[in-house]
Amino acid sequence: MKGFFCIIMVAFTLLSPAQSIAQEEAPRVLTDEFVKARVLEIISEVEQDDFGPPLITQELRVQIKSGPEKGKEVLTTNEENPAHTNRRVRQGDYIVLGIQVYGDEVTYYVNDVYRLRAIWWILGFFILITIIFTKRQGLRAFAGLALSFAIIFYYLIPQILSGSNPFVVAIITAILITSSALFIAHRFTMRTIVAFFSTLGTIFIAIGLSQIFVNASRLTGLGTEEAFYLQFAGTTSINLQGLLLAGIIIGTLGVLDDITTAQAAAVDEISKANPKLSQKELYKRGISVGREHITSLVNTLVLAYTGAALPLLLLFKIYPQPLWVTLNSEIIVEEVMRMLVGSIALIIAVPLTTIIAAWVFSQKGRAKLPKKLYKSCGHTHHHH
Repeated sequence: MKGFFCIIMVAFTLLSPAQSIAQEEAPRVLTDEFVKARVLEIISEVEQDDFGPPLITQELRVQIKSGPEKGKEVLTTNEENPAHTNRRVRQGDYIVLGIQVYGDEVTYYVNDVYRLRAIWWILGFFILITIIFTKRQGLRAFAGLALSFAIIFYYLIPQILSGSNPFVVAIITAILITSSALFIAHRFTMRTIVAFFSTLGTIFIAIGLSQIFVNASRLTGLGTEEAFYLQFAGTTSINLQGLLLAGIIIGTLGVLDDITTAQAAAVDEISKANPKLSQKELYKRGISVGREHITSLVNTLVLAYTGAALPLLLLFKIYPQPLWVTLNSEIIVEEVMRMLVGSIALIIAVPLTTIIAAWVFSQKGRAKLPKKLYKSCGHTHHHH
């Protein structure tokens, strides 16, 4: 664990100077800064439809609430489509105020409504109900989640931006998250050890499958607008196909954590209920539970990806073209590929986890594995 944190700190230290040098060398002709501001008064609100779609123009007096100009009152305008009621500001609202500096000229504009206050309340509610129902285990889950984000933000993203192969970096990230965050969230138990080896085994199968599938379908990684703009972001050239593969691997890892830990726990509980069950019988009963889990999770994955792509599906319906042309587009195939790799990995993880768990928690496994290992993992198994 100490070595892991050292890796993170070294990566962060090495990357910081490079970023600051890049910022100093870049020509700063136009600078945008962002601050939090509060709407003190709506001076006027006019709706116009002279040039195309209707537009509401609001003239605002706002007070800056953060940054070096905190407390200063300025005038600005906000232009929105009348249909976007959630973006039309009201007196007392907090907004994200943009400050554009061009030479000696300073312009203030409404960048967006300020949503973080609502997000903190919702996040707090989520944490509260999680802790109420899971108690200490919920706290461990959040600790594991925090570590996963630390690995992603301090290792994965900086490494990709520095020019490393995103696919290779994602593989290392998956191993780091599995070998650290998994044990923090679920403790060092026999169940977690089973889930760890099952997750690693399945993720390497998913790595191989994703590479084969992406190459077979001739995907380039240019299926999304964000990936397209990355080519012109002014950073080191990024391998977009590798980035697509990296996204598939990280996304699959999240699904595997759920299925492997749940399946290992199911087999362990079955074994505790009847310690005399053979390895074969444990597998048979465990796989019965796993099949139900597979059915529900595959449906969950499909609905989750469909929900995320709903605006896109509506666009395809509004601007019709032959169905096969729509299905053949890279933006659709990329999402289908993510869903298929995740679903295949999920299906493979169930029998793999069940096989390992059935052996570990059977009499045969307990006889062959050192008893100290079970005790050190806090695993108690009473014979009847």
